[in-house]
Amino acid sequence: MIYYDLKKEFKSTIKSLSPAIAMIFFFQIFLIQMPLLEFIPIVAGLIFTISGFVFFVQGAKLGLLPLGERIGASLIERRAILMILIFGFLMGIVLTMAEPDVRLVAYQIEVVMVDDLISTFELIFVTALGLGIFALIALLRIVFNTPIHYILIPGYLICLILAFFSSEAFLVKAFDMAAVTTGPMTIPFLIALGIGMASVLGGRDRVTVGFGIMAVGSIGPIIAILIWGIIREWGCVM
Repeated sequence: MIYYDLKKEFKSTIKSLSPAIAMIFFFQIFLIQMPLLEFIPIVAGLIFTISGFVFFVQGAKLGLLPLGERIGASLIERRAILMILIFGFLMGIVLTMAEPDVRLVAYQIEVVMVDDLISTFELIFVTALGLGIFALIALLRIVFNTPIHYILIPGYLICLILAFFSSEAFLVKAFDMAAVTTGPMTIPFLIALGIGMASVLGGRDRVTVGFGIMAVGSIGPIIAILIWGIIREWGCVM
């Protein structure tokens, strides 16, 4: 069964990535023409990426999704609201810090901005903290059945207001880092957690409730980085 699922996932991944791979080889052959010794590591990287993606997605389906859904349902059944809020907050932080996309973008920022005001670890931690706080808010929304626009509209208004007081450097970091928090580590678990909660609580639509978690959660990193940037820049001026 597992072999069949892996084979199916491999075919799906190859089908999805084949246009991008074809373009890479097209540009290499007709335009870039890198030396063979330089191009071989790129091919090896593509192979590792495809293999890793197949195993990760299959692992998420077998482990993260059922676990998150079961935890959400179990804690709600036991009326352990405080426990699930703490758990969601901590998992939001831990998963974001482990998110490959977050680490890659933070690494790119470190390479480009050598004399930056914020270290790579600091940037990742502030991003994770922001997502953790707003993941908690998203779980509270599920518990109290609050319409999502009551959170999204004020949340992004706060982002826009903070943008006027932030430097361009921190502004671009905030929105780029927020975009990559919705990656393969964070999304499966937190959405499954919300779906598990919604399946037990009455009067909740599993689709709108579960998928609303990341819509709310991605606001947090923007606000957190902008606030931290304003504090750091104000400290330098002082």
